[in-house]
Amino acid sequence: MKGQVSMEVIIGAIILLLVLVFIWIYSIQTNEGIDALKNSVESKSYCREIADTISSVYASGTKTTIEFYSEKDFNLSNGMVDVNGFLCSYYAEAEEKFIAKGNIRIKDLNGVVVIENI
Repeated sequence: MKGQVSMEVIIGAIILLLVLVFIWIYSIQTNEGIDALKNSVESKSYCREIADTISSVYASGTKTTIEFYSEKDFNLSNGMVDVNGFLCSYYAEAEEKFIAKGNIRIKDLNGVVVIENI
């Protein structure tokens, strides 16, 4: 009979469609994992950058000032910088505080590092 599709062709098309759907779902999940890993690496790198900047200002001595734009919020406490749960240590005497993203000034005032939003 002309115009009829055999059952084998229909089953084959359904199987092919299911395989394509599973590949699509897998690729979406993989992309989400890659994005999470990328954010983790960026936060860790940013944490290290801020800690190194604080240590550099302290090591440079009194009246040293650095200004920059912070892309992320961070906390300072007990010689540690916390960026999204990643902790990095710095060598300086600085007050504990929360710093919101935006323009930041780090300065050394007589051996004490002051970090502030500007």
